[in-house]
Amino acid sequence: MSQQTTLILFPATTYDGGGTANVYNLTSNAQPAAAYYLGNQDLQTINIKTTDFTGNIVIEATLSANSSTNEYFEVYKSSNNANANLSMYTNIEGNFVYMRAKIEDFAGGVLNFAKLSY
Repeated sequence: MSQQTTLILFPATTYDGGGTANVYNLTSNAQPAAAYYLGNQDLQTINIKTTDFTGNIVIEATLSANSSTNEYFEVYKSSNNANANLSMYTNIEGNFVYMRAKIEDFAGGVLNFAKLSY
């Protein structure tokens, strides 16, 4: 089955030098994952692009029908500790209802995007 939906988990986000000790964390809004619309669909693709990025990108998911729940868990983590230029994708299997992205220990560069496709 070809991918039909692409959602932005994180738009272009540039480090602005703020935060405690010049490092900070951001969390995106939740987006409906494959199981939200397609019931038994369990394959999502995450596409991430960075420029001179220092930090960690975490993809979280929930099985809850409530996107504001605190029941998110980590399904993928990309560690980029030294000005990384990254262009990658990964498939994540799971009957997830919502997914979101987090930037942890953001200390420099640009997250060009984090996209969710299914």
